[in-house]
Amino acid sequence: MLTITSGHPVLSPIEMHGTVSLKSGQILFGKVNKVFPNQAAEVQIGQQKMIATLDIPLRAGERYWFQVQHPNEGKVVLKTFESPNVNYTSVKGMAAQLIAHLGMTPEPAAAKLAEYLLKNRLPITKETFQSALQWLKAVDTAESGLPIIKTMFVQQLPFVKNVFEALFEQTKGEPFHKLLSDLHQQLQDGSTKTNTADKLISVLDSLHVAKQNQLQQNGLQKLVTAWLDSDSTPEMKSGAFSLLQQTGFIPKGTTEAVFFENLIDGAEARSGFPEDSVIDKLHQGLHLLSEGKNGAWGKVEKVEMNVNRLLNGLEHEGAKMPTDIKPNQLKNISAEKISPLAVRLIESPFTEASARSKGLESNKEVNEILGYLNTDTEQVAEAKGKVAELLIQSLKRHPEALSVKNNEKLVLAYVLETEFQTIDFTNGASAAHQLKEWTKILGLQLEHAILNQSGVDSTDISKDLETLKPLLLKLLNEQTPASVKEIAEHILNRITAQQILSQENGPVQNLLLTLPLNLGTSQTDLTLQWSGRKTKEGKIDPDYCRVLFYLELERIKETVIDMQVQNRIIKVTVINEHGAAIKEMADHYLDLLGENLEKMDYRLSGVSFVNPKNEKDGNKVLKSIPFSETGSYSGVDIRI
Repeated sequence: MLTITSGHPVLSPIEMHGTVSLKSGQILFGKVNKVFPNQAAEVQIGQQKMIATLDIPLRAGERYWFQVQHPNEGKVVLKTFESPNVNYTSVKGMAAQLIAHLGMTPEPAAAKLAEYLLKNRLPITKETFQSALQWLKAVDTAESGLPIIKTMFVQQLPFVKNVFEALFEQTKGEPFHKLLSDLHQQLQDGSTKTNTADKLISVLDSLHVAKQNQLQQNGLQKLVTAWLDSDSTPEMKSGAFSLLQQTGFIPKGTTEAVFFENLIDGAEARSGFPEDSVIDKLHQGLHLLSEGKNGAWGKVEKVEMNVNRLLNGLEHEGAKMPTDIKPNQLKNISAEKISPLAVRLIESPFTEASARSKGLESNKEVNEILGYLNTDTEQVAEAKGKVAELLIQSLKRHPEALSVKNNEKLVLAYVLETEFQTIDFTNGASAAHQLKEWTKILGLQLEHAILNQSGVDSTDISKDLETLKPLLLKLLNEQTPASVKEIAEHILNRITAQQILSQENGPVQNLLLTLPLNLGTSQTDLTLQWSGRKTKEGKIDPDYCRVLFYLELERIKETVIDMQVQNRIIKVTVINEHGAAIKEMADHYLDLLGENLEKMDYRLSGVSFVNPKNEKDGNKVLKSIPFSETGSYSGVDIRI
């Protein structure tokens, strides 16, 4: 579907840093300053002057429309359009004339495009004008698409439809994390039951696309896991069991031995489980323990042997009395001796189901086991909600959560760590590693890996094909509901936009990265943009570069940190509506920041805090970050 488009980039704007970029077929508006013999003339385009060969004699001092012809022996040849008297001081008049010269039908959309191209001095050819007009008509509003046309010219990107669509998706402003969460939710609803859908759910989980409602499912599951897991410490086990009692999943005042004894005793009265299912294995095992508890197997070792056979997928030996035991010698086995076997019986299928908890069927299996442990569905649902509340309180360090016992705090911390896996931004190496991992998960390196696959391990290529972008492409080629396809296409465009805006531009390297980020229970997007000249090795020069960090936070909302590095001297600007309050809090740390930068051989020149509402055009500052042109480079094809 969408990939990074290869092809010839468009030329730079007509006027750039004292030079002119010309392309055959390009239309220009200029003035004839002087006329020379042999139809040569000095022509002024904007502020630039050039000597050109004209196709017909023209009068000095007059303004004309020109079209660049194929160079003739290295000379610039300009074809002149006949121009009736028009008001060239009016952009609307110039735009109308341009449309006429292009042979286009006069219409409002064409007029807007022509005016925009003229005002921004962007190169014009009939082909690019027709393409741009067609794309603009397909979007909601032409005004939102016009800046993208400019970006494509300025960044010298391939002037093709899928590049425009990708960049347009980037400007819509819909949070990336929300798109990912919406896709995750739709895939989990079960309307798309394919291997690709299951893999996508796994990839989205690895990007930590999590919401509060997921805590309700995963939180209870994690507590049960911590309680049953044979690798858990006694402190973890007791803390998890205590929390399960607090949430009502296990009756308060019930000991573990009594809970398992009740579970075993109730196994005989239950039936109707699908044959060979995970829940059936659990039921068979508990029924076996029930028989063993009542003395049918003699010693506990005999019961344990049959439990092992069942867990290993073998048939147990059958309910027959050992020949060396007489009926009057049979005795019941105590609950204390049978409980460890019950733990193993539940742990095995529960671990088996949880290990596949990225897929659709396994979620069902986990819920079935939870339902077997507690048959009251309303009570289970209530317990899930209480677990989520406990986790959120613990995360936000609310007093209610801090009143829990130490072993319970330990379990809550474990669940939060495994659910959220937040980045430690205080550790540079850890944060950098995580960012690199996320770029791989998104599939941003897909095309690079395919182009350079010769000599590369085939397993590495297989891993690249199991990332988000290639899986989305595969999903779109399958029988998929329209609603799922629509979200998948939006996400695909967003990923492609990041790749497009991260390409090299002359000696300048640009990188744009937008990632979903969990900060506690709040989800947001993290956008990072690097730009700077390249070293000989093709990497960004750490002595001269610019880094833009964009983040929307729950309380202080949109925040931009603009870091500019010149000869290893760093200037930082923090842009936020609450700039004064942030400055007051940050003042205590600025000396420490300067000291740590000096350890890295950088010098901090200053940190300023800006409220965009107090600045001219400040409201545009935050929104323009993904399309910042600070890293653009304007080369030329012909120097006049």
